[in-house]
Order: sequence, then C-alpha cells, then structure tokens
Amino acid sequence: MAYRRIVLFFFLALIIWPGCQSISPLVRPTKTISERVHVPRTVERLAVIYPVSAERAVMNAYSVLEGAAFQLKELRPSLHIVDRSDLQSVLLEQRLQLEGGVSDATAIRVGKLLGVDSVLLYRVEGPTMRDQALAIFRGDVPPLLVMSKIIIVESAEVVFHNVVTSPVQHSNHDDGTLFKTQSYLQAAMERGIAQTILDLQQAFR
Repeated sequence: MAYRRIVLFFFLALIIWPGCQSISPLVRPTKTISERVHVPRTVERLAVIYPVSAERAVMNAYSVLEGAAFQLKELRPSLHIVDRSDLQSVLLEQRLQLEGGVSDATAIRVGKLLGVDSVLLYRVEGPTMRDQALAIFRGDVPPLLVMSKIIIVESAEVVFHNVVTSPVQHSNHDDGTLFKTQSYLQAAMERGIAQTILDLQQAFR
C-alpha cells in the first residue's frame, strides 16, 4: 500500500510540476508600420514573392503568409493575386532562383515578367542553429523577424514596409534542450506571422 502511495505521489507531481514552472511574461510582437499607412488603390494586380528556404517551418510560414494575401481580396474585391504556378513558370523560364534574401531589384524584375503592377515580398529571419545551440547555455534566443514589403513595379516605390519583431519566450525552469528552444521558436514565429497578417489587412482597409 505504501509503495502505491509513493508511485501515485510521483505521478501527480509529474502532472502538476509543468504548470508550476515560472514562464517569462508573454511579450507581444512589435512592428514598424503605422496603422495610418494604407496601400494605394492603384495596387490591383499583385504577385507574392518569397525566398526558398531549406527549413520546413519557414516554408510553412511562407505558405500561411501567401494564403493570407489571397484573403485581402475580401477587403478589396478588385485585387488580383497572381497564381503561384504562373510565378514558378516565369522562374523556370528565366532560370531565376529566389534564394536567401531576395533583393528589391529581383522582385521588381519578376513582377515585370509577370505583368503585375506591384509585388508583395516576404522574408522570415529566425535565430540560426548556432544561436539555438548557444541558447541552451545562455537561456535566451534572438528574436524572430517577419518582413513584408509592397513595391510598385513601374516606379520601384515602396508603399508598404513592415518589420515585425517577435521575441522568443522561454521558461525560467527550462530543461535546456534544443527541442524546447525550437518549440518556443515555433510559437514566436506563429505570433510574428499573425501580427504581420493583421498589419497587412489594416493597410488594405
């Protein structure tokens, strides 16, 4: 009987302990764009461009951001978003690769080839694997950045530029594993993407 009580005690402790851990206060992502900034009504035909990443989580983030761009049509029914297959065809034909940090010049060139009046350029930058490994010892990770920019193809004018900084939260009693760091990083990415989508929707109202 005493043995069963000891086992039950440790079982309950395992359930209760995670909820008793001290978690750093949740910090909301910060942005650089003002709510007074609005994308011109002349933006009617838009191409969504983002670099290719070897990290699945980052590519999933780009897919979410791209899907959110299509939702902008609810705010502006006249807006036309170029289909991703059209972009891939142009890239294949011109032998262009969207890798790393896609420059404004490359985005504009692709926009001209697609026949659009503007391009929406996304870029997600997160802590490197070195940063994540060092976090095991330091206890903190550099923030995650989500950049969104709308460029007019004809004039190269930037009419929307937003950088969302999403801090990576962590537990004060973390177990110091890379898995934990990556889970916190994923949460930071989700918060950063959500803020980016809200800011973009605000600019299209």
